[in-house]
Amino acid sequence: MSKHEFPRLHQRLKDKSENPGARTVIYVAIGDSVTQGCLGPNEIEHEQVYHELLRRRVEKHYPEANFNVINSGVGGDTAEQSRTRWERDVLLYKPDLVTICFGLNDCHRGEAGIETYITAIGDLINRIRMETEAEILILSTIMMLKKDNPNVPDLYQAMVPDFIHLYEEGTLLKYNHALRSYAADHAIPLLDVYAIWEQMDQEGVDIHTRLSNGINHPDIAFHHQLSAQLEARLLE
Repeated sequence: MSKHEFPRLHQRLKDKSENPGARTVIYVAIGDSVTQGCLGPNEIEHEQVYHELLRRRVEKHYPEANFNVINSGVGGDTAEQSRTRWERDVLLYKPDLVTICFGLNDCHRGEAGIETYITAIGDLINRIRMETEAEILILSTIMMLKKDNPNVPDLYQAMVPDFIHLYEEGTLLKYNHALRSYAADHAIPLLDVYAIWEQMDQEGVDIHTRLSNGINHPDIAFHHQLSAQLEARLLE
């Protein structure tokens, strides 16, 4: 048995390192605005988004391999809405690694939307498994705002009450609980991003200071932190 949790990814990176003519190793990150790299209004970070930062970390482990990242994040997208682009944005690339990160938009459908959310995640995983050889890692979500705060731009102020309601109802937490259960029940690797935010919150960090738009986009520092977590999970 391989010592690695993601043996095929390591083998592909090793093969590419030893044979420059081998197919490039491809990583597809599919998700919503966090994956796209959205920070604030009309502000998208292309270089310091978690998957691009992971690429640089991978290259330190395998400096002679090509590790290409496809950013398939779309702001405002839900797992269910993403169905229309699975072929184009994931399967077409025949990736070696896929990370899936949805939930921030899905949760606006309330508790009644959890089944649709989990079904879409499961269907995407099944398509990836049937049509590619990719290894899969699910990411749970970051936390969203719990109260109004100075980081919320004027443009977004009208949205604040809806987000506060989601927090008070515990809706996002319920979505993450459902995702955790799905991953455990189906033996799908999960990086519990939400748990990182729970720990920060428990340690007294004002999580709103880590939200670049004060609502639902992590700051660049967290993208770096997440890339380190991904490196540890995938490569060490």
